[in-house]
Amino acid sequence: MNKFLMGISAALLLSSANFATAASHYISGTITNITAIEGALLINVNNGNIPDNCKGTPYNWLKIKQENTTMVSVVLAQWASNKRSATVYTSGIETAGGYCLVTQVDPIE
Repeated sequence: MNKFLMGISAALLLSSANFATAASHYISGTITNITAIEGALLINVNNGNIPDNCKGTPYNWLKIKQENTTMVSVVLAQWASNKRSATVYTSGIETAGGYCLVTQVDPIE
């Protein structure tokens, strides 16, 4: 019985953990923070995990330009509904010292 309870506890722990999968140009996980700056929405995935092509982006923020209204709307809708799992695709850092640009947000649910 004790092994059974330990197994159930381990399964529950694993199923509630935040997992992130990062590659050279995308990351899959949970959007854990958002903030707005002039002309853009910034997002953080799994508390700052980033794709390889985003190394050096300030504070690991990923930038969705304001002109990409559909992506901004999708992220804000996810945030408001507390359904924050997504795969975020990036094109790399826009300019030296700048933020990493988001090219696609694909909700996972």
